[in-house]
Amino acid sequence: MWIVVLLALGVVVALWQVILAGLILWVLVTCIRWWIAFAAGAKPKPVRSRKPVPIRPEVRRRPAQTRPEVNRKPVQTRPEVRPTPDYLPRWTASRRLDSDLEHAEWQDAFDRRAA
Repeated sequence: MWIVVLLALGVVVALWQVILAGLILWVLVTCIRWWIAFAAGAKPKPVRSRKPVPIRPEVRRRPAQTRPEVNRKPVQTRPEVRPTPDYLPRWTASRRLDSDLEHAEWQDAFDRRAA
C-alpha cells in the first residue's frame, strides 16, 4: 500500500506544474463560460411548443413477386429413419479392424499364388 502512495506522491511532485496549469485553465474556462452566459447578455432560449414531425403518407406496396406454382420445388424434409437390413454390416471400429485384417490375409494369399 505504501508503494502506491509513494508512487502517487512521486507523480504529483514530478508533474506539479502541469497539474497546476490544468487547474488554472479549468477555472479560467469555467469563468469565461459563466461570464458569457450571464454578464454578456446572452438571452435564454425561448420555450417553443414542438410540432409533431409530419409523416409521409402510407404508400400502397405491391406484393412480392413469387415463382409460378408450376416451377415450385417441394420443401425438403428430413428423410424417414428406416431400420437397416440385417445383411448389411455395421461399420464400427472393430469391424473396420477385422476387414483390414481380412484384406491383409487375402493380399498375402494372392501374392503367394501369383509368385
